[in-house]
Amino acid sequence: MFAATITGGLTGLKGAGIDAIVFTGGYLTFRYLTPGDSSVRLARFSCMLAVLIVCIALLDPWNDKLFTYEFIKGITGYVKFSYEGALATKAETLYREGVIRAMGPLEHSILFGAVCAWFGTVALITFRSQVFGWAVAGIALIGVLFSQARSPLLAYLIGFALAMFYVATPRFTARWKLVGLCVTAIVVTVFTFSGNPVVTLVRLCGVSPEAAWYRQAIWQVGGRVVLGSPIFGIGANGDWDWQSNGALLSESVDAFWLANAMAYGIPGSILVLLTIVGACWLGSIDKSRHLTPEEGRLSVALGVVITTIVFLGFMVHFWGICLILIAVFAGMRANLAETAVLRDRAARAAETWV
Repeated sequence: MFAATITGGLTGLKGAGIDAIVFTGGYLTFRYLTPGDSSVRLARFSCMLAVLIVCIALLDPWNDKLFTYEFIKGITGYVKFSYEGALATKAETLYREGVIRAMGPLEHSILFGAVCAWFGTVALITFRSQVFGWAVAGIALIGVLFSQARSPLLAYLIGFALAMFYVATPRFTARWKLVGLCVTAIVVTVFTFSGNPVVTLVRLCGVSPEAAWYRQAIWQVGGRVVLGSPIFGIGANGDWDWQSNGALLSESVDAFWLANAMAYGIPGSILVLLTIVGACWLGSIDKSRHLTPEEGRLSVALGVVITTIVFLGFMVHFWGICLILIAVFAGMRANLAETAVLRDRAARAAETWV
């Protein structure tokens, strides 16, 4: 908020204040106001809501139109001109190979795909021994496929791979350190030997060459903007001269971490990152004797989801519902860690009094 006030005055403060309330409000609510024994019930209910959202979103390709948007427009008269223009021209933002992309009540098909990937991962890991978990995971995969978004599909595959690795290594306590070491080695190698590291990493993730080069152009122009104002950024509505690169088609910044750094400076982007990954600061807690088996698996699921969020943040921009969910996931993971600590302290105190 301070950075936005410096760059945009009261207007910047207003915009940043809304973002701050949305993000910190979601995090603090699920960090401190959620009862410690309700996390699993909340996760189960959220997975059921995700299934409902997928069912609504599938009405888009079924009817060959944005069903939710058209329904709301018919009731309220609300018109979103960016949608109308994309629908008229069948732009790739809404269509792929002539088929409309499922979006449902979310703001974009990529965000819908990301939500499906996150809740599918949560269900798969937390409720893996139940039909409910596999059913939700399967329905979420259908949602990802009909969103026709490659990045969320990749995130789901990463979540599935980490889930299988977790199941296959029940006694290997250093599993996540090994994964982190391997990822770090790959990233360092790419940035050391590749002339276009962003393109190389995105291509390794299975994204099309066109999308890879487009993101490279965004990082090239946006990177110069960040280096030009590294502390406070240029504000949420600042002009970042995207027209200087002929490959860019609009002012949209398809990278969460870069967009934050451009708007609020490098410190602002780092603070958001630390808030998210800081939820896992106690490390693996799934083996804590003070957590139920489902709570332990939920902690692992949230850690995997946070990993995919950090990863996707280099290729996708999150806003709206997804921004709230990111804060909620981090808050729930931190809440589970604190629950384990408090229960351990209570057990120790009880043993002392015996």
